[in-house]
Amino acid sequence: MNYPKVSILVAARNEEENIAELLHSFTQLSYPKDRLQILIGDDDSTDTTAEIIEDFMTENIFIQYIKIKKQIADLKGKANVLAQLAHKATGELFFFTDADIEVPKNWIEAFVVERKNEGVIVGLTLVKNKNWFEASQAIEWLFTLKLMKTLADYKIQSTGMGNNMMVSAEAYWAVGGYEKIGFSIVEDYAIYKAIIDKGFAFKQLFKPEALTRTKPPKKYFEQRKRWVAGGFSTGSILIFPALIQGFLLPILFIISLYSWKIVLSVFILNFLVNLFLGGQIFKVLNQNQLLKYIPAYTIYMYVFWFLQLIAYILPTKLVWKGREY
Repeated sequence: MNYPKVSILVAARNEEENIAELLHSFTQLSYPKDRLQILIGDDDSTDTTAEIIEDFMTENIFIQYIKIKKQIADLKGKANVLAQLAHKATGELFFFTDADIEVPKNWIEAFVVERKNEGVIVGLTLVKNKNWFEASQAIEWLFTLKLMKTLADYKIQSTGMGNNMMVSAEAYWAVGGYEKIGFSIVEDYAIYKAIIDKGFAFKQLFKPEALTRTKPPKKYFEQRKRWVAGGFSTGSILIFPALIQGFLLPILFIISLYSWKIVLSVFILNFLVNLFLGGQIFKVLNQNQLLKYIPAYTIYMYVFWFLQLIAYILPTKLVWKGREY
């Protein structure tokens, strides 16, 4: 197997509760450490994020800490950090992930062995779950990723995923990096789309070796408001099924005023489809324990997609990582 030089780029802001788990998973990577460069950009953290990173650096020289002190090209937040890290990256391939992620041992190899000439490849993410709400989010992610895989197989672009994505250095600089494409609240989709629009091939992986794990968000509706806003601003193809899902609850409520049997039939059919699809997806990704949460997930999708649409419509500030956008 060929081992190209790889640079992993991570933006971190006040991640003292998460960053140690990410860094530990980096130390367990099977990829040759002499072919690995890990760049952690500290985005003005006010907690102990820096100290935790520096502790890991003492025994792992492939991890580098960079304090982000300036803003470039009118970029903000994560995009500003990643743009500056890219200038320090020496790898042939750039891997992007987040500070609240844990990567699997063979993460890098899972992308490298699948890559032919793709400029961007997107991986998979599983939400860690201990209850029905978190499990429903985990299922939601996996169903969405399966849709993205299907679209990619037909050469239809969907979206990037900044917590598990590979971009070739050639493709990144061909579009001018984040400085050229400008600021977006969904910076992962922006770079993904720019690279594909430039003519580079793309791929969506769907195998357990490419599956990272993330903690469920503490501020669920803040995250969802950002996603919906990003979907509208970028015109992502995924915003259309999201809107349909968001309006289903009030539509079914109106129908129930005339016939509860129709509503019950729709729900049962939806449940059976979810059960069938879930059985296929979970088997491939070794996540069969999620099957028992399919009933809760079926209800979750009606209720919480409607609520997150309401959260988007409400005239509240768009906040992420303690900053307003």
